[in-house]
Amino acid sequence: MKTTLAFLLASVYPKLLWLTLTAWCVLLPAALARLRLRKGTGVVLAAIVLGALALRLAAGPAHRVYNDEFEHLDISRHLAATGSFATTLAGGLADYDVLGRPTWPGGHHAGLAVAFVLFGANAATAFAWSALLSSLSALFVFWAAREMFDDEKGALAAAFAWAVLPLAVRYGTAADLTSSTVFWIAASLAALHARENTAGRAMDAFAAVTLAYTVQVRPENALIIIYAAALRAPLRVWLPALIGAIFPIGIALANRSDALPGYSSATTSPIAHTARHFLPNLRYFASRPEFWVMLIPAGLAACFKLRATRLAALGTAFFLLYGGFFRGRFDTGTEDRYALTATLPLYIAAPAVLGPAAVPTALLAVGLSWGAPAAPDQEHERARLFLERSASLIPDRVYVAAFNPSFVREVAGRPAAWTYLLLEDLPGFEAARKRADADSRLVLYKDWAWRSRPADAARLEDALSGAYDSAPLATNGVDSLILLTPR
Repeated sequence: MKTTLAFLLASVYPKLLWLTLTAWCVLLPAALARLRLRKGTGVVLAAIVLGALALRLAAGPAHRVYNDEFEHLDISRHLAATGSFATTLAGGLADYDVLGRPTWPGGHHAGLAVAFVLFGANAATAFAWSALLSSLSALFVFWAAREMFDDEKGALAAAFAWAVLPLAVRYGTAADLTSSTVFWIAASLAALHARENTAGRAMDAFAAVTLAYTVQVRPENALIIIYAAALRAPLRVWLPALIGAIFPIGIALANRSDALPGYSSATTSPIAHTARHFLPNLRYFASRPEFWVMLIPAGLAACFKLRATRLAALGTAFFLLYGGFFRGRFDTGTEDRYALTATLPLYIAAPAVLGPAAVPTALLAVGLSWGAPAAPDQEHERARLFLERSASLIPDRVYVAAFNPSFVREVAGRPAAWTYLLLEDLPGFEAARKRADADSRLVLYKDWAWRSRPADAARLEDALSGAYDSAPLATNGVDSLILLTPR
């Protein structure tokens, strides 16, 4: 049974994703063609999207969600090269790779894999892909608002405000799931309301395919199925997404059984997390004036217009859901990226009351968004620079044991193994490493990921202490590389 499930996930699942993505691309032009715009609106909208792309590229590509970004790169590379949905648990030597099940659904990776095939499997392609998705999300913000409230100026103001939002710009080139998530949620909202206004099998099919792909980007995106049901969309529109949700739900349950951080019993207390994060997350929004320009009109609209009320309910659901994460406090680390998903529906709701204030609102959005882009997280950037500068000290063909092996392989260019692989079967790892003619020594990489898992880190060091002598290889006072030599 396990072998069958592994085959379905590794080989069948990515083919289903590519088939769904192809169907969406085929249906998109006809769906867009029904959106008739007034003279000049298309030009302004194109300028907004192109300006958003230029703004994100000008901000400079940078890794911001370090642990996740490098894992996504690794998964997408495998998908592009082999067509298999897998992540590298141990690798870096041509004759010894150990692959495992990714801990994420594959919607983001299937799209990025196509970009890798076309433009090269490197970080630059991933940055550009995210920037493109982030910029195009402004198009779908416009489309959704236009379908719902029939106000082109208001919809343009919403798209513009989203395009220049500093938080959206900051994560616009990050190679994590943020850009993919906001793109597909915005596309789903546009598709749902487009089919609501234009009945027919073609629009039903477009909405169904859009929803089906959206839920494959993040498990939380399944909320869009509930939204579709609340709109009284026919079963054929949201049933494919509901059936397809078996993949992200199955992956989440497997993560739970593996006791991974964020899924283990020690980190899954959503009610307690929500209660603890609720007020800090409200204060986060209250302290950011660049949000006010759209959230205030969205709140007013929610009081008077049913469609805006539904959008506000969806945004609130995302707000509570992300606040229920064990790292769901928006004002810490890189968790502020979750605020983008929570605010997206409200940006679409705001045009319901903007009316003649659309142009002043857009100008105000520019003023409140003005400023230099935020720098990458200092702790993560310090870790990257330390590992990059210390890479030459790591002997050739020596495996680095790390909680984020893909980060080590990307930055240091050295073979690396997931620490849990060693914890689960250390003799098996050592035997396979010997067959691959790898060096008998090991290096422990102690970074932020190591410090965040003290119990597992201590357990690994205890397991290795009887067979290896340890000596410092490099340190910056916070992160360190420890060389282990067999006795």
